[in-house]
Amino acid sequence: MDARLVWGFVAAVLVAYVVPGPDWFVVLRQASRSRAAGLCAAAGVQCGLIVHMAAAAVGVSAILSTSAAAFTAVKLAGAAYLVVLGARALRDGYRGWRCWNVARLSSMSPPSSVTRVTVYAQAFTANVLNPKAALFFVAVLPQFLAPAKPVTPQILLLGVLDVAIGCVWWLLLVVTATRFRSVLRRRQAQVAVDTLAGVALTGLGGALAFTDRARV
Repeated sequence: MDARLVWGFVAAVLVAYVVPGPDWFVVLRQASRSRAAGLCAAAGVQCGLIVHMAAAAVGVSAILSTSAAAFTAVKLAGAAYLVVLGARALRDGYRGWRCWNVARLSSMSPPSSVTRVTVYAQAFTANVLNPKAALFFVAVLPQFLAPAKPVTPQILLLGVLDVAIGCVWWLLLVVTATRFRSVLRRRQAQVAVDTLAGVALTGLGGALAFTDRARV
């Protein structure tokens, strides 16, 4: 492939990862609890991205850009799931705030105990049900394809590059959060993280529900 196309795609991917979105808040919230939880959430997000890449390679994702009904169904399902995750985060934030006012402890365990499998599943589902993630491979990725070469191998190559960049990004985010874990695990900080994640995920879910295909 043309090196200029590859570097252009890398720049677009970096912007997509750096700008906070649903995946960002899902991973950050879990990373504030433990490195293992953060890595599980990151793995779920990236596996969801692999699903979108595979779908784009076989042409399934293109349906979302041409079928209003399919786009609306996936959009509403994804929005509802983000709102559910946001509501859970707000619930945990409220429970932490309530405990903070009656306890003398300066650190806390997560208000609700979840397994690593649950963390992975939540992150995976949130990514898979995000139509913007699927449409990235339909609307953005094709701009970096060489028309004279086979399309499917290029999609897979750029998709793998996207996943690899994401793995590095999430690892840096999780490691950074872990370095500040002593601060993030304090009751006040955990309440703040849960509340921020809850508001952000609920807001992003609401925004996604009103997303028009023309704006993606």
